[in-house]
Amino acid sequence: MAMLTELLKFNVVDPDGRRARLTDLEVALLDDEYPRVTGILFSSNGSTLRLDWEAVTGVNSSAREIRVGDVKAGRKVSEKKGVVGVLLKGDVVDALIIDLLSRRTTRATDLRLDVSDDSMELKAVDTGLGAMLRRITRGAFRGGKNRDMFDWKYVEFLRGDPQAVDSGAGYHMRIGRLPAGEIAQIADYIPYLHAAELLTLIADEKAALVLQAMSIERQLQVIEEFDDEQAVALLTLMSPDRATDLIGRLHVPTMKKYLARIPMKQRERIIDLLRYPEDSVGGVMINNTLCIGDGTTVKSARQQVRTHSKERDFIRVIFVTESANNKTLRGTLTLRALMDAEDDEKLSEVMDPYVVTLNPQDNSVDAAYRVITGQIGAMAVTDPDGKFIGAMTIESAIGQVVSSGSALNAVKVFS
Repeated sequence: MAMLTELLKFNVVDPDGRRARLTDLEVALLDDEYPRVTGILFSSNGSTLRLDWEAVTGVNSSAREIRVGDVKAGRKVSEKKGVVGVLLKGDVVDALIIDLLSRRTTRATDLRLDVSDDSMELKAVDTGLGAMLRRITRGAFRGGKNRDMFDWKYVEFLRGDPQAVDSGAGYHMRIGRLPAGEIAQIADYIPYLHAAELLTLIADEKAALVLQAMSIERQLQVIEEFDDEQAVALLTLMSPDRATDLIGRLHVPTMKKYLARIPMKQRERIIDLLRYPEDSVGGVMINNTLCIGDGTTVKSARQQVRTHSKERDFIRVIFVTESANNKTLRGTLTLRALMDAEDDEKLSEVMDPYVVTLNPQDNSVDAAYRVITGQIGAMAVTDPDGKFIGAMTIESAIGQVVSSGSALNAVKVFS
């Protein structure tokens, strides 16, 4: 094993006695859990040259030498032009590191590699004081503690450059395996440029869940770092109520630009919600709910649930209306009750007709206590004519009664 700070003291030498100082190591991060070094960079006559690892004939750790066939065969590189993979010193050292096991974030101060005669593999990240002392003393200090080491296969690194992902630079992409809420918590506690980069590492569907789970302040910082196409894609996938909260805080020209590009269905939902005051039930309700006519059979309703689930609509509580076209509310039905009912039964036979509703102009905090004390997933919101227009969910209710800085404001329990 050797630390990168020690390896950067090595010389690149060839049989003719030519010598050059090693300046960096290149790896292909996505090829292996512990990526092999695929190229070496070294300084010769004022230029930075690169050789493929295949040109290396051996490594002599005691002599601090990397032996190659011909130093002059190196190709000149500048500002990463000519570099295929990721540079350990140039890209990874000092990058922000996320340890996926402990959900910790820190900085990569040094790197540990497994060195043999014919290969080098990146094994771990050192984030401790010992690593810092090694850098300050240029390798004179050789101590360090294993507890400060993070196994490379369980970390993700961020450069603080959201555009780096689009450039094709290597990432583990393992951060996407964490639950959206945990990713959002991490994103709230790292610099906003790193948070924006983090969202670009994961699929848009999950990135939208992460974005809407962030604090509204962080949402605003992050979305400003995206190009219009990416911002619109995420706003389209977000829950309409959360997308409305975010769009309503953007500058008017930006808001109009995004709304014009959002697909019609989501755009109409957002515009409907923007009409209500922020402190009203209408201002915090969702309107991507599933409502089905009371004459529909259970079998047909289940198929509609599957369809709406794919569209990311709220389906835990099904709102039963007079018909598909007449939205007069008749009752509610839980997903469990729908699954337990017989295929040929009508929704009017299995629904709960005793429905308590909210007015969209009601105070949101007062309504929140009604939802919470009622211990229901969502409470219907109807207009003065009894027409169903949306629902106040339990997570929205929680967000109204807890302090503004609480992580519970972003909880998504039922959708």
